[in-house]
Amino acid sequence: MSLPPLVEPVEALTDAERDRTARHRKLIAIGDLGQRRLAAARVAVVGAGGLGSSVILALAAAGVGTIGIIDDDVVDLTNLHRQIIHSVETVGEPKTESAAARARGLAPDVRVIEHPVRLTAANAREILSDYDLVLDGSDTFETRDVVDAAAAELGLPVVWGSVLEFWSQVTVFWAEPPAGTDPVRLSDLFPAGSTGQVVTCEDVGVLASVCMQTGSLMASEAIKLIVGEGRPLLGRIAVIDALAGTMRELPVRSASALSTPSHV
Repeated sequence: MSLPPLVEPVEALTDAERDRTARHRKLIAIGDLGQRRLAAARVAVVGAGGLGSSVILALAAAGVGTIGIIDDDVVDLTNLHRQIIHSVETVGEPKTESAAARARGLAPDVRVIEHPVRLTAANAREILSDYDLVLDGSDTFETRDVVDAAAAELGLPVVWGSVLEFWSQVTVFWAEPPAGTDPVRLSDLFPAGSTGQVVTCEDVGVLASVCMQTGSLMASEAIKLIVGEGRPLLGRIAVIDALAGTMRELPVRSASALSTPSHV
């Protein structure tokens, strides 16, 4: 079931942006109205790494009007096999700077805001309050918990992704979704204290193409939410297994909904 569009559309696209997004606007589910909604949208991307790279490129290419990039790291040579928004020439630069330059080169009408900081409980609400939607491609549960808490307080939807080795997951969290839709949060998928010691890509590696596939799926979820089309992954989690060549989905329910007794 589609949800209402997240934003009101801008009045008109520039001539250059109309030309650049011509094939996008041909899509019946997007059209000129949907493209103008994308131009009005303000999207925060947490992490300019393996997932954020593909997310940022896809959102900029799609014509999202404002993209905020949040990352306190610098580009390292070991990043480049999967963090495709960066390059050898930008090794040593802040990831926000490198990613922003690439996004602006791809879509000059897109406004890119750099936040070269680590998202914390102290700054998350202030930073995220300027956005309509958050895409979380961070790689620690500390940051994921911060994003979840701030987005819940602000009423923002979160498109969430995680990737390791040959596998990944994508879902949508929203503490205050539109009426008639059950809320789902990160804690419903990973209850407090359930994660234990988290293995990282540095420990076991990651297939670069899975990062790209997962980031593209996250961007598609964001576009659906912005324009109000399609069936978002709210209440469902997509699980990608690159070795098996499969993508399946599992239900995700709110813990409060599961604990509420049903009445006949």
